[in-house]
Amino acid sequence: MKKIKITSYKALSLIFTILSTGSHTLAAPSLIGGTIQFSRDSTAIELSVNYSGSQITATLHKTAAPKITFEIPKGSTQTHFEVLITLAKIDCQLKDRPDQIDIQNTPDYIKINPQSPYKYYELDLIDDVWEIKEDRLPATGQIPDRAIIIECYPEWISDFRGGSAVELPTLYLNNAAIERGESDEKFKEDLIKLELTALDSKIIHAPIRRQIQTASDKKRILVMDLIT
Repeated sequence: MKKIKITSYKALSLIFTILSTGSHTLAAPSLIGGTIQFSRDSTAIELSVNYSGSQITATLHKTAAPKITFEIPKGSTQTHFEVLITLAKIDCQLKDRPDQIDIQNTPDYIKINPQSPYKYYELDLIDDVWEIKEDRLPATGQIPDRAIIIECYPEWISDFRGGSAVELPTLYLNNAAIERGESDEKFKEDLIKLELTALDSKIIHAPIRRQIQTASDKKRILVMDLIT
């Protein structure tokens, strides 16, 4: 059987002023940024971010105010997003087969145990202002196909606010063990569980290989995320 390779290209122009125009143009999907901001007393750690079935490249900035930044593709008119914060195992619900004969291995949707701890938000950009609504998943635990999934303890989230037309609201995180009344040993166990969850999620979410190239016009740098 021939192996099929599915590649998704995201081209981001880093030059904001184009000195000349030509007959060849490069069409690029829009991108929108996201930020996870750690509190002053928090321990800055890497977190897995997944979107639309893919692992998203997230960058940890260990500065005076540590944070994680990422970018996801968006439709030109898209103003609605869903965000799920959980450490629950991401699972698949398989499609039903009416005949009940053939072995079915086609996923219908991804889900979590609805009894697991999580935070779920719906975001709507209205007149350049983000309206943030905390909601619940359906009883089946079904996750929307294009939800942003951040693998993190939901109790670490302290706030979710701000944002702009090109930036999602900032997710504020506080994992300081002392402030949460936990021991250092418990915090270390929490970090190990985060790492194990990130490994498990790779089974569900496709990996991304990032390549950087210079465009033929020598005026743009192309960032391409390849999903294989």
